[in-house]
Amino acid sequence: MKLNWICKLAPALIAGGSAAFGALPSAGAAPDAARLAFAQAEKPTGEGTLNTIDAAARRLNITHGPVAALNWPGMTMDFAVGPTVDLTSLKAGSKIRFTLSRGADGMFVIDRIEPAD
Repeated sequence: MKLNWICKLAPALIAGGSAAFGALPSAGAAPDAARLAFAQAEKPTGEGTLNTIDAAARRLNITHGPVAALNWPGMTMDFAVGPTVDLTSLKAGSKIRFTLSRGADGMFVIDRIEPAD
């Protein structure tokens, strides 16, 4: 049957993941591990140093380590901050942990931030 090759190739493509979605669990992964991997792919997390805070524009400049769920290397970049994130307790130079989600424009937005241990 012509679809047979697609059925054999699909698990390899899924297990390989992509830059847009990060690595997806393999077909043989335990259900709990698969759910955790998928949840992490949906809500990527990172850790880094908060360089600058632009409260008026709701933007942060962060030097972060790798974000595995997105296949991002460590880098310094600006992030928009979601409306529910309180910026008043943040200080430049702080070590932080953050969670990302996609904004309405498709770009990543910080939707949670906390001090890193």
